[in-house]
Amino acid sequence: MQKNSYPYPVEFIEDVFGQSSAFTDILMKVCPQSPRVLIVADENVVRHTPSLGVKIGRWVQEKAIDLASSPVVLSGGEKLKSDNLQSAMRIVTSALEAKLSVNDCIVAIGGGALLDVAGYAAAQVRGGVKLVRIPTTPAAMMDAAFASYAAVNGVNVKDAMRVASVPEAAVIDVKFADSVLDGVWRAGIGEAVRFAMVSDGTLMKKLLKLTDKLRERNVEAMSEVIKSVALSRLKKGSVDFAQWAAFRLEAMSGYKLPHGYAIGMGICIDTAYSVAKGYMKEKDALLVTGMLKESGALEGLQHSGHLLTRVDGLLHGLDAWKLSLGREQIVLPAGIGKMKLETEIDRATMKEALNLVK
Repeated sequence: MQKNSYPYPVEFIEDVFGQSSAFTDILMKVCPQSPRVLIVADENVVRHTPSLGVKIGRWVQEKAIDLASSPVVLSGGEKLKSDNLQSAMRIVTSALEAKLSVNDCIVAIGGGALLDVAGYAAAQVRGGVKLVRIPTTPAAMMDAAFASYAAVNGVNVKDAMRVASVPEAAVIDVKFADSVLDGVWRAGIGEAVRFAMVSDGTLMKKLLKLTDKLRERNVEAMSEVIKSVALSRLKKGSVDFAQWAAFRLEAMSGYKLPHGYAIGMGICIDTAYSVAKGYMKEKDALLVTGMLKESGALEGLQHSGHLLTRVDGLLHGLDAWKLSLGREQIVLPAGIGKMKLETEIDRATMKEALNLVK
């Protein structure tokens, strides 16, 4: 897949560690001077992907890959980003002990949190070693693969510490989506809606038609969605819709609320606000939020819906978002596939929107 809006290639490779030389060819372009590779992997991926370790071992042997050290395997999930840099330092320590140079490469295999921590660490080692992302969750394939920064969490602040992180390449193998847990699968649906709802009306209509198949874990349907979102993002770029609310909900939950579920709740909040302000028709909003509910993407409400009652605390997320952007601004839906930038947020109306979501 040719790069477009992003300064690095994003490639689809089926069975990335299989017999094909496609991934090896990418590494040789990334590190043409006899590359040494440090693999950083998500423990959940290693555990739930059948024969992954065997495949990687065979790939290393058959393709004559020079591993800098034993792979660094880290537990997945948002706790990785909230452990006072312990996980990032494990990667840094391994890289330094292996004498990784700026001509060498960290290959990060995992969900969004793992990609963040690996990217954060890669940016620190000797001022920045090369990074290749292999996202393994549907949400990461549609979002984290395209991130321009890597971040870890501070005290009650999501992504408080950020560094620029532009990988040499991102490789998407949709087969990884087959083995993710149900909650991770449903979180990916929310991420697809987050992008399509404000950026691609045709894609959003496709998602509405695929609701039943996505709920039933139809692999072909999810693969189609992942590829469609990735292709659209390459053309249209990134969008921050629903992020401010999702980030704040995660922090308020002590990072027990997964990012994908927080995204679904954030979509509902900003959609309700958009309807209240007259930017979006209620019937269109109900189509989208109904799809989120029917597909299972709103299951975060079952254990974290109480956070919506803490209205003032949630609205602090707007202040944190303003500090990150340097200005007050959120992206809102203005119809299916259309967006509006709101630069003066009506907090009274936002409170009304939160009550509607509750």
